[in-house]
Amino acid sequence: MSDNKINITSSLLEKGVDIAKDFVDKLIIPSVEETGLLLKDQISLWRFKNQIKTLVKAKEICAKNNISPKQISLKLLCPILEYSSLEEDDFLTDKWAILLSNLVDSEQNIQNHVFPYILSQISTKEFQILENVFDEKDNRLSKITEELNHYYKNREKIEQELKKELNDIDRKIIMFDDNDGYINYELTKLYREKSAINSRLNVYKHKETLLKFSLDKLETIPTGSVEKFELSNLLRLGLIKEEKEFYANSQTLKIPNERDEYETHTTVDLEIDVHSDIDYYLTEFGELFIKLCKEKLQVI
Repeated sequence: MSDNKINITSSLLEKGVDIAKDFVDKLIIPSVEETGLLLKDQISLWRFKNQIKTLVKAKEICAKNNISPKQISLKLLCPILEYSSLEEDDFLTDKWAILLSNLVDSEQNIQNHVFPYILSQISTKEFQILENVFDEKDNRLSKITEELNHYYKNREKIEQELKKELNDIDRKIIMFDDNDGYINYELTKLYREKSAINSRLNVYKHKETLLKFSLDKLETIPTGSVEKFELSNLLRLGLIKEEKEFYANSQTLKIPNERDEYETHTTVDLEIDVHSDIDYYLTEFGELFIKLCKEKLQVI
């Protein structure tokens, strides 16, 4: 009786192994049969190859960009090798290698252990969304910085030129004699020019403040092609944040005035129908994460 039970159990187990192996053959390439390895060995070999690929790629990046590698803790290295060994997407495989090269860069004192976990939790699409926003902000900041430097370099000269134009217009205005009782067309034109130059001068005086404000502005995440679960994941990881702006539509309620024989109404404005707009922004933590996953190119 006991032997029969063992045989039945063994038969069911073997059948289950065959079914599992057949299913796994459809999931991984090459198949278990082609390699002649057990499933566990096949997966271990595949993960080992991915680890080697990540390390070789990271070494190439360090050599290309003159990065002098420093020692890092196993608490940081092991998660990178563990998570990257499961990576199937070539795009993200490169990101693992770049992340490792930046974390071992002796010129960057970054030892945060959360970044490998963050990279293991996002998809290629989610990463590309953040990277595109990061690149857009980087380009915007470069232009603003260039404009700010141009402002500092030419501020005194431009302000003097504008003030000179104002003085020239004032001298022309004085030359006009407006005693005829009507507004002279040329005089009106001069006043308009003076007003326009004054506006330009005032704007230019506040240009530094406006440019510096633009430098600190957070970059908006375009949500048109982003799924809700993707936004939720990026919010969960702290890579983006949401800001809600509430507003209410005003409605007028008319109340009959019973004491008035002419049946007039008392109107009361009620603010109801509260709505909100939600915008998503790349956080400073998100910017740092993307920066660490971008190759540090040497400026020649």
